[in-house]
Amino acid sequence: MSGNGTDGAETDPRALKRTRGGRERLLTAAAELFGIHSLAGTSLQMIADRLGVSKPAIYHHFRSRDDIVTTLMEPALSDAGAALQRINRLSVSDRSKAARAFYQDFLVTHRQVIQMVFFDRPALPDPLATTVDTLVDNLAQALSGPDDELDSATVIIYGAAALVTRRNALSDDELRTVIAGTLGSLAPVARA
Repeated sequence: MSGNGTDGAETDPRALKRTRGGRERLLTAAAELFGIHSLAGTSLQMIADRLGVSKPAIYHHFRSRDDIVTTLMEPALSDAGAALQRINRLSVSDRSKAARAFYQDFLVTHRQVIQMVFFDRPALPDPLATTVDTLVDNLAQALSGPDDELDSATVIIYGAAALVTRRNALSDDELRTVIAGTLGSLAPVARA
């Protein structure tokens, strides 16, 4: 019996296609395995085994593991891009506060993909890796302000993301409180 409660008999490549929510089940299984084994450590065969289907069944939904990763990350990256555009339209004095509020909500809302984005960075497909780097740079700039040290903001960005992965048993409200304390420690540091 496989870990998902099936006996492995569902090996027909059309099995995911025939089942209600096959694509969503596949994405959920992939996200769980990425969280356990990392992006680099999770194969399409592992995902198929978790679902009790053959590897070709996955190809009915995605061309590759990178396509699965992209699909899982797209909502988070889209949210971040849109929020940072809104934040950058604010006055300089309002950006840091808005960026902190955004990042606090972002980490809670997208906690499932945070580990993929921040801690398995070398395994991200190239277009996604570039997008993540750009978003982190933009967030660091918004958090720190035009005259402050970007390195401090970048450390806080990654530190808060680390909290999400280490404290994943916390409720959303508890996690928000912990993240608020971490982001509150980002004091503007004037450049020398």
